[in-house]
Amino acid sequence: MPVFLPAGWLSLVTEMLILALAACGLNLMMGYAGMVSFGPAGFYALGAYTTALILVNTEISFILAFTAGPLFAALAAVIIGWFCVRLTQVYFALLTLAFSQIIHTIILGWYSFTRGDNGIVDIPIPEVLKPIPHYYYFSLLIVVLCIALLWMIIKSPFGKALQCMRENAQRAKSVGINVRLYQLSTFVLSSFFLGIAGSLFCGFSKNVFPVYAHWGKSTEMLVVCLLGGIYNFFGPVVGAFVYLLLDKIITGYTQYWPMVLGTIIITLLLFFRGGIAGFIASRVALHQGRGAADPS
Repeated sequence: MPVFLPAGWLSLVTEMLILALAACGLNLMMGYAGMVSFGPAGFYALGAYTTALILVNTEISFILAFTAGPLFAALAAVIIGWFCVRLTQVYFALLTLAFSQIIHTIILGWYSFTRGDNGIVDIPIPEVLKPIPHYYYFSLLIVVLCIALLWMIIKSPFGKALQCMRENAQRAKSVGINVRLYQLSTFVLSSFFLGIAGSLFCGFSKNVFPVYAHWGKSTEMLVVCLLGGIYNFFGPVVGAFVYLLLDKIITGYTQYWPMVLGTIIITLLLFFRGGIAGFIASRVALHQGRGAADPS
């Protein structure tokens, strides 16, 4: 059980869970609706900063502050998404990146409110959650519940409609699906789960910084999704665990870890076109198919 791991490794597992949730939230939009976003970090940061600002400036409880993070991210997504879904493909992706960078610039420049590049440090959280094992269990509970909810969403008629839109938006529109409304709904739902991940990380690290909204954080989430496989539900979970495990191992051996990590990830993406989880699923299906064809 992870709780018996050393504190350092237990912290890593907690971080893996949070990144997995963020990637699963992004993949609802990217893998199932076919909407490639370059700006998921903006909503991740909104969740983190909303929770942090409430905790340091008010006496509101942690649970309410934690809940406010994803709700504010979803509210912002309604406004931002209204503009973004009017464009498609690369224009949609670039517009999401632009809005994310606007969020980053506001956080960085509004020093009197967000404390700028100094970030917000020493965020108070309940004493019961301060021990690493306790926050691990809290994170595990939240992530499992959110992933279960995402599973129900993609298995619902709404999720099937998203996959139809991904394959052929024009045909989906011709059979009565309001494509733009479904895209906006997906954008908001995805941002809500990204906000939950941001709020979780706020409590985990007890600090928030403008880099949470930077395009580099968005790139990390995109790489995690692609590494695990965007067409496999558990692909982003696998991608998050592999990505952070590689990062943990490589940084301990060389100062050139970004180059080594990048090379390994590029190699994995080239040889596992459907992602790691997609490749494993295809191998299992092929093996089962051979077993069914063999009468012995």
